[in-house]
Amino acid sequence: MTGTEGRGMRPLEGETAIVTGAGRGIGRAIALALAGAGATVALAARSADEIERTKTEIEIGGGKALAIATDVTSRAAVQGLVARTHEATGRIDIVVNNAGIFTWKTLASLEEAEWDRVLDTNLKASYLVVHAALPFLVAAGRGRILNVSSIHGTVGDANVVAHCAAKFGLIGLTKALASELRGAGITVNAICPGSTDNKSREMSRRAHTSPLQEKLDAHDVAEAALFLVSPAAATISGAVLDVWGGTTVSITG
Repeated sequence: MTGTEGRGMRPLEGETAIVTGAGRGIGRAIALALAGAGATVALAARSADEIERTKTEIEIGGGKALAIATDVTSRAAVQGLVARTHEATGRIDIVVNNAGIFTWKTLASLEEAEWDRVLDTNLKASYLVVHAALPFLVAAGRGRILNVSSIHGTVGDANVVAHCAAKFGLIGLTKALASELRGAGITVNAICPGSTDNKSREMSRRAHTSPLQEKLDAHDVAEAALFLVSPAAATISGAVLDVWGGTTVSITG
């Protein structure tokens, strides 16, 4: 992105980001990190209460945020999210697709409606959000798209077939879209977190835990996300960054 000189510790000053699944966990941590770096963050999730709490946290820290309750599996709702964000801030610079759900079931026991719900939330929603935001990014001639995949986006495992299918698909979307947008000044990357502990960073640090512990801290995942949407990563596109901490990967079957 241009105009980043002199931003110092707030590399996203003046920019606008949309973060889905921003009410809790990794999405909340990413939203806080982006706001701390100077961005105005549009917080999207089904739960209005959760994103209002994230908004309050951001504002207490001196940042700016919009809380927009959104069903990210609905095209109309996503179009409303993008339109309201652009209307309120005059721009869209960053899109973080983090919304996701998890179903622990064998394929034999997985109902079609459950499969659809996982694929719609974890994969189709990313298409809907990017499709709605892309005209604004292309018109600006710059932008960052970050997709939050998973350890199960690169490692297949038993009992998470729908989750793996969606998260592997999200990586395919990332790489294909990065190629498609390479000449448009828009980067598209993904992160693949391992098992994540969503308690606060302060609690983690008080417990003297290591960044390479079995479970990651959500704020450590957010720092990797912040890097990929920052000016420092302007030449990186199509990357898939594993953020696994000390997770031991085993493939069954």
